[in-house]
Amino acid sequence: MPPEASFEKIVGHAHAKAVLTAAIGGGRIAHAYLFHGEARIGKFLTALAFVKTALCDRRKSGTSSAFGGSGRPPLTACDQCSSCRAVESGSHPDVHFVRPDGTQIKIGQIRELQNAIAYKPLIGSRKWFLIDDADAMNPEAANSFLKTLEEPPDHSTLILITARPQALLPTVLSRCQAVRFSPPPPDELSPWLQQRRGIGSGEARLLSTLAMGKIGIAAEADAAELKLERDRILAALSKEQLEDLAELFSRPDELADSQEQLYKTLDTIEIWLRDVLIFQHTTEPSLLINRDIPDRISDWGRAVPTDYVLETLTLIHLLKRAAPRNLNHALVLETVLLKLRDAVVRESAPGS
Repeated sequence: MPPEASFEKIVGHAHAKAVLTAAIGGGRIAHAYLFHGEARIGKFLTALAFVKTALCDRRKSGTSSAFGGSGRPPLTACDQCSSCRAVESGSHPDVHFVRPDGTQIKIGQIRELQNAIAYKPLIGSRKWFLIDDADAMNPEAANSFLKTLEEPPDHSTLILITARPQALLPTVLSRCQAVRFSPPPPDELSPWLQQRRGIGSGEARLLSTLAMGKIGIAAEADAAELKLERDRILAALSKEQLEDLAELFSRPDELADSQEQLYKTLDTIEIWLRDVLIFQHTTEPSLLINRDIPDRISDWGRAVPTDYVLETLTLIHLLKRAAPRNLNHALVLETVLLKLRDAVVRESAPGS
């Protein structure tokens, strides 16, 4: 278990941490949780910290600044007792993990979970099951898992972790207590990056914005590489690229060659369009994510009508909700690029 999996070491998510520690302190831990939000923003680490704190033999009060800076400081793990050390080493007998086998969570994995959950805890009063990328359950696995959710043993807690809750069965969603996670704002992530990575405030700010608030990326990535990747994606949105249909249809082969790359490309386009909207409605540059390229944002803001920007953002949102795992990645991106082409090329059409 990573050392960052402690409530006090996880940046942001103050509300989620307060809710979870209140559940521990009040003895009101639910039988099933749904941790949902964008990929790599700290959902899994927070789930581990939740488990670690609940199992800790010597829980203590954390610093209030780590939990939003208001109210009574919530609980946190001691990091020293035998239970904490067992969770950290991945050897705690009451903590179980389910992750995709390849691209799917399969029926055999769910049956193993069902066999394990039937037995009482070996050490504490509760067994914990963390299902990472829970949306990867195939239909057979999801239907079998639903039976466990309908009648969970009193001594168990299931935590489903996903960036795509819409891909889960509605009956699964309805039986979980939802905890939403959002990327921490740059003013929270930047100081954490300065301390963790030993970098200056300017580089930390740029890194936090280029990583789109995704802690897992910001903690490891190189700012220059992230900038190059963003510029590579935004190059596909230039007027010259969108006007040339041959170029337009060739770009998805590289910008959507995997599910991960597709989401990265869609996220980059979505944030770019958000910046364009901000430019169109305010003159405050500090609100921009891509603040290092204000001239390009202003050019788009002046050339493309707000209605087109909003329509494209809606399209991206709908495509994400359509569970692209099961769609043709290139076709998804082509749809977005053609929508943007309508907006950009419209400006150069005769009589427009």
